[in-house]
Amino acid sequence: MKKITILICSLLVSSSLFAQRYTTEIYNDSEITVMSDVSYGVNFNPYVDSALLGGTNLQPLQADFYMPSPTVDTTSNRPVVIVWHTGSFLPKGVNGSPLGTRQDSAVVEMCHRFAKMGYVSIAASYRLGWLANSTNLDVRRGSNLLAVYYSIQDAKALVRYLNLTQMGAGNPYGINASNTIMVGQGSGGYLTFAYATIDKHSEVAGPNKFKYQDSTGIFGQSVLPGDPYVDTSIVGDIDGFGAEVVVTGQNTLGLPTMDYSSPGRNYINHPGMPDDILMTINMGGAMGDGAWLEQGDVPMLSVHSKFDFFAPYDTGMVYVPIGAQFFAVVSVTGSYGAIKAANAFGNNDIFLNENYTDAVWVDQQATNPTGEECLYTVEIPPAQAATPWIVHTSPWNWYDPNDPNITATDPNPNVKSTSLAWIDTIMAFIVPRMATVLQAEGVPAGIQELDLEMKVYPNPSSTGLMNVVTANNVAIETLTVFDITGRVVIQKENIGNATELNLTAWNSGVYILKVETDQGAAIRRITVK
Repeated sequence: MKKITILICSLLVSSSLFAQRYTTEIYNDSEITVMSDVSYGVNFNPYVDSALLGGTNLQPLQADFYMPSPTVDTTSNRPVVIVWHTGSFLPKGVNGSPLGTRQDSAVVEMCHRFAKMGYVSIAASYRLGWLANSTNLDVRRGSNLLAVYYSIQDAKALVRYLNLTQMGAGNPYGINASNTIMVGQGSGGYLTFAYATIDKHSEVAGPNKFKYQDSTGIFGQSVLPGDPYVDTSIVGDIDGFGAEVVVTGQNTLGLPTMDYSSPGRNYINHPGMPDDILMTINMGGAMGDGAWLEQGDVPMLSVHSKFDFFAPYDTGMVYVPIGAQFFAVVSVTGSYGAIKAANAFGNNDIFLNENYTDAVWVDQQATNPTGEECLYTVEIPPAQAATPWIVHTSPWNWYDPNDPNITATDPNPNVKSTSLAWIDTIMAFIVPRMATVLQAEGVPAGIQELDLEMKVYPNPSSTGLMNVVTANNVAIETLTVFDITGRVVIQKENIGNATELNLTAWNSGVYILKVETDQGAAIRRITVK
C-alpha cells in the first residue's frame, strides 16, 4: 500500500479553516455531468449466467463517473473518490434487500456531493456471488472469502484503469489517479478494509479459518484439509495477475470468450499500471482478519453502528441473511478493533495530530463510547432485544418503498430526509480528513475566509470585465485570484476599495477570488464565460 509522506507547504492552510474546492460544494447539480456504464475491465465470474453474456463467464466491470462539467471546470488533475456499494456480495434480490448496486440512493447522493466539491467521484460495480446458504461451512466460508478476493482484484483493476486513462491521450476524466480515495458502504467496507491492508498472499492463505477442513472444494473439486480456499493457480494473485484465462475470441456482445478446459480463471486488466491509493473510509463492513493490518498501511476512517448484527462493531461472527435464515460465515475484526490498531500503529497520525474543531469531531470526542479517534459510532439500538437484526445499522440508505425486494423485517428507516441528514453528518466527518490527506500530498484544498462585506459583479462575467468593491471604503491590501487547482492567476496590492479585473485573456471556468484588508478578508467564487 502507498505510504503517506507528510509535506510541509507554506502555501496551504489548515483544513480546520474554511475551504473551497474539495471541502465545500462549489458547483450545483446542473453543473455535474455523469458518464454512465464506463467499462473499466472484465473478469471471470463463476456465478454469472453465461447465457446473458453471450456464452461467456467473462463479465464486464462497469462504473459511473460523476464530475463537474467541462463547461465550468477545466481542471486536469482532480482527485478521485471511488464509492463501493453494499449488498452482502450478492446480487440485488438474491441478497433479500432493495440495496446492492452502484445505483443505490446513498451511493448516488455521495457521488453527487463529492463531484460538487470538485472531485471526480465514481460509483463502481464489482463481481458478485457466493454460496451463502450452503450447509457446508467450507463452501460457505471459502466462497465468501473468494467473493471479497474478487472484489479487491476488481478494485485494483479500476485504479489501474484510472492511471491508464490519465496517461493516455487527453486525460478524459481530468484526474490525478495517484490521489485516489476509497469509500465503502456495507460489503463495500469489507472491500476497502481489505484493499488497505492485504499486500501478501499469506494473509489470505495462512489463517486456519481460511483453509479447508474437509476434502471437497468450493466448486466440487478435490482438496486436502489445510489447503487454502484461495488457489492462486486458478484465480490469480490479490493484485489480479497470474492464472491468466485463455481467450478464444469475441462474442456478438463484444466480450471475450474463453477456453474452459484451461485452468486459469483470471483476466489480467491493465498490467503495468500502479494501483496505490491515499486512504480508505468504511461505512460498516469489517476486516476479514485483524492480522492483515500492519504499520505503514494507509490511513483509515470508519463509520459503524455499535449494534450492527451482521458485521460486528468490534470482533465477532459475520452473519448473512438469506430469506428468513441467518448463516454464520467467519469471525472478523470490526471498525472499532481495526481503527484502534491503526491508531496504535501510527497509521492515522495524520489525523490525530491535526486538532480538528468541527462540530462532528468535537461531538465524537465527547460522546464516542470507545474513546477511539478516527471512528464515528452510530448508536441506534434495536427496538426489540429479541430481534437484534432489526436495527438501523446503515440509516444513510433509502430506497423506493415499492421495491419488490423489501422484506417485512428490513431494518432501514427508509425516510429520505433522515438518510440525507445522516449523509450530512458522515460528510462532515470524512471530508475535512480527506482534505488533510490531500494537502499532505501537495493538493491545494483550502483557503481561509474571514468576514468582510464585498460586491463582485457581473458574476458570472461574459463581458471580459468584473468589478470588485468593498463596503465602507475599506482599502484592499491584497487581491488574489486562484484557478481551481490553486495556481495564482493574478495578484494586486494596495488598490483602494475598488478595482476592475480584465478577464479577456482568461480561460472560461471557475476561479476563487480572495481579498485581504486590515479589517478581514473575503472569498468569492467567480465564473468566467
